[in-house]
Amino acid sequence: MLILRGLKGEKNMANICAVILGAGKTARIENMANVTVAGRGIVKWALEAAHSAAEDIFMATDDEAVISQANGGARAIGGGIIELVQSIAEYDRAVLLCMNQIVSKKDAEKLGEATAPCAALTHEGREMLAWSIDTAVLKNAADIDALIGCMNAEYIEADEYASAAIVDRKTLSLAEEAMQRRIKDMHFENGVSILQPVTVYIGADVKIGENAVIWPNNTLTGKTVIGRNTELKPGCNINDSAIGESCVLNYVFANEARVGDRVTIGPYVNLRPKTDIADGCKIGDFVEVKNSNIGEGTKLPHLSYIGDADVGARVNVGCGCVFVNYDGVHKHRTTVGNDVFLGCQTNLVAPVSVGDGAYTAAGSTINKDVPADAMAFARARQENKEGYASRYKALKKGE
Repeated sequence: MLILRGLKGEKNMANICAVILGAGKTARIENMANVTVAGRGIVKWALEAAHSAAEDIFMATDDEAVISQANGGARAIGGGIIELVQSIAEYDRAVLLCMNQIVSKKDAEKLGEATAPCAALTHEGREMLAWSIDTAVLKNAADIDALIGCMNAEYIEADEYASAAIVDRKTLSLAEEAMQRRIKDMHFENGVSILQPVTVYIGADVKIGENAVIWPNNTLTGKTVIGRNTELKPGCNINDSAIGESCVLNYVFANEARVGDRVTIGPYVNLRPKTDIADGCKIGDFVEVKNSNIGEGTKLPHLSYIGDADVGARVNVGCGCVFVNYDGVHKHRTTVGNDVFLGCQTNLVAPVSVGDGAYTAAGSTINKDVPADAMAFARARQENKEGYASRYKALKKGE
């Protein structure tokens, strides 16, 4: 990436812009534009660093996939030195950061502030990661590779999280490792406890509130938000979800779900997309919730499936209840009012509604609406056959 910072209106200040370069000839990963580190594409990382040091950003590549990933965040120019020089002719200085070399915003700012004709960002005095160059120097270069190879630069030490350029699967894993250390240190500084960091994966766009506790073997990805004082016990995999404050989750898979405050969930719970759990709920073991709204204080203790439903407040869903939402062709929705008690192994065959304060008897299959304050029985009447147990046992023995 080449960065030149635009400060056009200020006297005695360098006029700098930014140019993002392609991955180069050493990259051995196909579709480099689709490579991600900590859940964020490397083009996005490059753009973030560029914006920290420049207002005007160019992308010096002919790779349409890379240009597409930039999503309008940089002006595309050709990948040759001639196109580069022509595009930045009005600027005084350039900072080069390669697309496949993740550089922190602070390091990019250091390069933008460099005053030597050439300055190089290095890691432990070895690999050069990025450069800051007067455009007059660039104008005399035959190509970028030759320029970098013969450059006599002032060295700037990169931060402790720097890693090698991403050129293959091994260097990609090293970049992931470095980024995980950076992300976790940021959360430590924000008051988050991560009990065994090496076993935890946290995406770059994840937000975690103060005093949250992350136990071992957790994965947090996408735009996930974890509220203050929430505890994620082992085995949670949370993606693009919002978890409220003072919650406790244990072995929970959540994808595009929302959970309110003071909710306990798990173990072995699956929250699928468009699930909304209100404050004070309890979701017990082996429960799956999909495309449903669960009201405040409702309990789904264990072994239940709730799909395509609107469930009111203070509802008790008995063990083994199933919201039967699919007729083989279409999905249908179930409505359950406030203060309802669903007996164990109740099947609610959608579309159906259960009114406020109603009860269903254990083992019932409900396919008609239940009025408020009613008790629904929908099961065969029990019949006892005297002596049948002994006769059955004799049949089993072949007597």
